[in-house]
Amino acid sequence: MRGGRRKRRVGGPLAYVCPATLAEGARRQTQGRAGEGDGRPQIPAYGAAARWAAAQLSAMTIPRSAAAAHGRAVARERAAGQAGAVSRRQLAAAGVPRWLVPLELRVGRWQRTGRQSVVLHNGPLSASTKRAIAVLEVGSSAALDGVSALQYAGVTGLTDTVVVVSTAKGSTPQHPAGVRVRETRRFREQDVLTTGLRRMPPAVAALHAALWAVTDKQATLFVVLAVQQRFATVADVAEALAGVRRHPRRRLLARLLVDLAGGAESLGELDVGAGLRRRGLPEPARQSVRLRPNGREYLDCEFPGYDLVLEVDGVGHDEAVVRLSDLVRDIRLAAEGHTVIRIPLVAWRLDEGAVLDVLEQLFVARGWLRLAA
Repeated sequence: MRGGRRKRRVGGPLAYVCPATLAEGARRQTQGRAGEGDGRPQIPAYGAAARWAAAQLSAMTIPRSAAAAHGRAVARERAAGQAGAVSRRQLAAAGVPRWLVPLELRVGRWQRTGRQSVVLHNGPLSASTKRAIAVLEVGSSAALDGVSALQYAGVTGLTDTVVVVSTAKGSTPQHPAGVRVRETRRFREQDVLTTGLRRMPPAVAALHAALWAVTDKQATLFVVLAVQQRFATVADVAEALAGVRRHPRRRLLARLLVDLAGGAESLGELDVGAGLRRRGLPEPARQSVRLRPNGREYLDCEFPGYDLVLEVDGVGHDEAVVRLSDLVRDIRLAAEGHTVIRIPLVAWRLDEGAVLDVLEQLFVARGWLRLAA
């Protein structure tokens, strides 16, 4: 090899022995030998010096098999929080030898899933792994967002298959196939969760999903699922919403959060009453009073002529103690000959029209007739 260097294999990886090292080895090898001091230089054979240098290097060099095993362990640790996926950039930053990636791909232990990403197994890819791959392929500053971030967190009831990744406005992200990349001014690095896969927290992801939704019904569903399944609190979503200055759905989402907080059942009753009027259905008697042994009992919407009672339930009615109270109350009303219909406020928000349709059928069954216009 030109440049005065010679290559030898020591313990697997290539080690380089320079002439200065060989000269030092020669000097040590000749010390104490016969003829020393007679003025004649004692130069050993090249093989003796090379063997000495190789022994020194082997003591400092990690065998290739050990380096590979260590690299695999580091790669597994780095990919553990990313559903088994990792980028080449992340591997290099973690100190994994560059030669290990093509080696593992060549023997089939790993599989290549894009320009940047590899998966540390050769089996089928799960939905979570595909989402992680999407983030790694879009860029190092990207984050899983919207419905995809909610699905990654574990929110159930969502069927979207397109992976949504967000990045800051003005960045230069890649656009892999099957990935919806959203460059948005609402992207804030301080919001991103960096433990494991880069992703937005459920509260922020639910808000973004609602803002990007196709319909108001869909927007409501995303927020309701995140809150009701305890992946986000109303306060966290409200804090994220406070940063949204202008958007057509801002008022809708603000009203929804008030409903979810359980502090505005009366607002829900007014909305249901307004919906009944728009549909032309009978007007209820509000807040009817019943005297019970334990005090007064108020009914949300009573229809005396139809033996029907509508109760509008906010999130607070999901508590076990409140459910028990509601059950006792409903049985008492049934004993008096009334049919009790409970309307969860979130269901009303999701599809008001569907609720009104079945209520109209119920009124018709009880003898109500729509007047001709």
